[in-house]
Amino acid sequence: MATAVGVFLMASLLPGYTGTVSAQAPDVDILNHSAVSKLPDGIEFKASVSGDVQEITVRFSILGRRATQYDYLDFGDPGIFTASAPARGELFYRTDTLARYLPPGVTMEYTIEVFDSNGNVYETEPNQVVLTDARFEWDTVSRGGVTIYFHGPVTTRATSMLDTSLITIQNMAPVLGIAVEGAPINVTMYNNVAEMVDATAERSGAISRELITEGQAFSPENTVLVQGGSSRATGTMSHELTHVLLSRAVTGARSVIPTWLNEGLAEYGNIDPGVSYDRYLEWGIDTNRILPLTSLGTFPGDPDLVIMSYGHGKSVVRYMVEDFGPGKMAELLAEFDQSRRFDEAMLKVYGVDREGLDRLWRESVGAFPLANVEFVAAPTAAPLPTFAPYTLDNIGSAPTSTPAASPQLDTTSDATGETPQEEENDEASSGGGCFALPGAPIDGGMALIFVVISSAATFRKIRARSVT
Repeated sequence: MATAVGVFLMASLLPGYTGTVSAQAPDVDILNHSAVSKLPDGIEFKASVSGDVQEITVRFSILGRRATQYDYLDFGDPGIFTASAPARGELFYRTDTLARYLPPGVTMEYTIEVFDSNGNVYETEPNQVVLTDARFEWDTVSRGGVTIYFHGPVTTRATSMLDTSLITIQNMAPVLGIAVEGAPINVTMYNNVAEMVDATAERSGAISRELITEGQAFSPENTVLVQGGSSRATGTMSHELTHVLLSRAVTGARSVIPTWLNEGLAEYGNIDPGVSYDRYLEWGIDTNRILPLTSLGTFPGDPDLVIMSYGHGKSVVRYMVEDFGPGKMAELLAEFDQSRRFDEAMLKVYGVDREGLDRLWRESVGAFPLANVEFVAAPTAAPLPTFAPYTLDNIGSAPTSTPAASPQLDTTSDATGETPQEEENDEASSGGGCFALPGAPIDGGMALIFVVISSAATFRKIRARSVT
């Protein structure tokens, strides 16, 4: 019987053999594919495939994030498809939940994969696409590795944001100890609060009721959102961009960098700061509300204390950079990035830990001394420089425990056709805040810029009128 089977198999391979042989399935050909941004709602993937198609999948990731997503395109039942009648796969990947949130301006890389009935895999080359906000038609201005996405007749404003970004990079790169040239940075500029609110990441209810987001930085993704219609837009831009630059100096420790240092450096890099942070800092000093640096790994939830903490962090960073020299800050960040132990890095570079730095800074600004704190200094620390008392210039009256009641509105229209919001009496928008959001996909680099408002009702009124 074995001999007979062998003869049959040999015969089946001879020319002219007319026996029945199963046809081999045709090779798979991925005819075309696409990934289209529908943010803030999601991403639309499509692919057309011929041949033996059992599954069509997409594998994609956001540049700067470690996670890779994997999902299936719906094309109906598996089978044999032709070029004239291909399998048409579609997938709408939703991003309108906190766990899946994606900020406009991120760069996505994706690959389409097709499996045949034998388990073979056919895939495309990796493709990159910038995910923009699908509600608007975007123009761009770009230079020096920074691209500003904008819409409407605001080219001059977008160019100003670009100039601000490049100045900030030139100023802060030496302080942070990083190269001026780095990965491309995408900035999405909205014209007013109403446009931007649906594109931002969610945050705590207490903060949302009192503050309006004017900017967000997504550091690992090299992405910034900014409300370009604000009178403090240049300050917001430089603050948020500094967060992105800082993440490059502490790539290994960006998720554990203390908030007072994160926000303090961002405000130190702000080329157009307001005075609200200084006013709140003076109020905190005079009323002994200044918290120890060891308590500011994250900022408190009270909006007044949040703004005061911005001013606190800014003042401490300025003291560290200008009294010890900018080279020390770069050295500190490099050491912290390696050890991830902040007090040890402080002792090695500055000769004091956080409590020691806190005491020195309080003496320099005339704040109440820390209670029951033992000063720690490195045994072999270099002699400290002579410190001149630091005074806050151009300080207005100290704020009360409640921020200014209602923003003053200017009736002059700007180039966008919107009514700009005057912020001379309310300049808390000049800085940002970094918050840890449980379950959020943001890797320690998100920062928020706020304008103080009196209540949620005020915000709804402002949003309804679509003011800038």
